[in-house]
Amino acid sequence: MAEGPASPGCGSHDSGDHSPRSNIREQDRYLPIANISCIMKKALPANSKIAKDTKETVQECVSEFISFITSESSKSGTRGILTHV
Repeated sequence: MAEGPASPGCGSHDSGDHSPRSNIREQDRYLPIANISCIMKKALPANSKIAKDTKETVQECVSEFISFITSESSKSGTRGILTHV
């Protein structure tokens, strides 16, 4: 399932659904899908299309990775290994 034509400048916005797993809104937990989509499009040929499921999967992975890195660096900072995060 491919997306329609991309808007110039990667300015589209996808609101997404709220997650039933927690009381944190999805838009607060994940990076904006428009930003993820824009980065993905820059890495592909101009006529490529990216499926919505693919964008959502990459959005979840990138957000989880950033959360992990932030958590680990925060732990290192509390142990005195890092001076700032």
